[in-house]
Amino acid sequence: MTVRRLILAIHLWMGLCAALFLALLGITGGLMVFENEIDRALNPKLTWIQPGDHYLSLTEIQTRLERGYPGYTVAGLAFSPRKDMAWDAFLQSKTSRRGTGIAFNPFTGDILGDEAERNDSMNKVHQLHLRLLAGNAGATIVSVAAVLLLFLSISGIVLWWRRKIFAPDWRNPPKKLNFDVHQALGIYSSFFLMVFSVTAMVIHWEGKATFIADRLTHSPEPPPFPPAQRRVPGAIALSPDRLLAIAEGSVPGAQATMMQLADSPIRIAIKYPEDRTPAGRTNVFIDPYTGKVVHLLSSRAGPLGFRIVKLWNREIHTGDIGGLPTRILACLISLSLPLLTLTGPLIWWNRRTKRKSQLPIANCQLRTVAFKSQ
Repeated sequence: MTVRRLILAIHLWMGLCAALFLALLGITGGLMVFENEIDRALNPKLTWIQPGDHYLSLTEIQTRLERGYPGYTVAGLAFSPRKDMAWDAFLQSKTSRRGTGIAFNPFTGDILGDEAERNDSMNKVHQLHLRLLAGNAGATIVSVAAVLLLFLSISGIVLWWRRKIFAPDWRNPPKKLNFDVHQALGIYSSFFLMVFSVTAMVIHWEGKATFIADRLTHSPEPPPFPPAQRRVPGAIALSPDRLLAIAEGSVPGAQATMMQLADSPIRIAIKYPEDRTPAGRTNVFIDPYTGKVVHLLSSRAGPLGFRIVKLWNREIHTGDIGGLPTRILACLISLSLPLLTLTGPLIWWNRRTKRKSQLPIANCQLRTVAFKSQ
């Protein structure tokens, strides 16, 4: 068996084994490129508001939300990037572990609805893409599929090289046309699929990837995260507005996207203009009683290894790195994957049926030769 035939055999069987999973990842990945836009379209009531003259203070928002949900406290707030979009809050029960998410108008404090009214389709798509809705086992399968995709992309280039088909001839019969489409689509998408596979592996094996990136870039280890702090008896926590001002003052030029109020220290996610991840990769942790910044990890000034793994890798994987043009490209490449997983098995099936149809002819010829030799 030649090396090329061995590569072809491995490419074939890996493709058949991974086809279903890769098709699912391609479809869900294409949708996730525009996840926020689709979610807003599915939930207009919980998204769009009439902007007012000025936002309510966070303290006033907290008071109004807790008044509307007796027995609950505001555990987290998510700030929208646009004035005509609602904010989100997570409320936690004072007596149990129950919680609920709500959308509200930050100009008036009016509650627009809670998670029971939300169309959760895009969250299910997100979880299907990350874990196949199967927890850690599903995440492992996705990781293995990413490894197989890397090999399929590389081996596909090797197999394409002999014929070098750049465009299908639409006048060909269906079986030949299917082969041409697979070859042409594969060569145009192979580099991007390799990028998707590598960035997906970095996401799923983030700890190991960070270790490797830190060693390769000689990045210093980030300062250790401080332990949870106990509440001092009689101490009064600073207001959310004061905590937010401290956080944004510690990273000038960045804007807060999220605040977690249930933990100590308080975590506030902040986003620089050049950071294209949805929530931002800069996090500020503040002692809620003293206002001291106890931990800060910045997407602009953090270690290079951290920025490679946590910021740029994620931006590349989703297509966010270049704005709308690269997002559209990422969507199209993702949607090419289901087509490749369809045309590939069809090539195998067509060859399989062709061999079966030729087998009786070969047997007949053998019997004829045997008869003549007698």
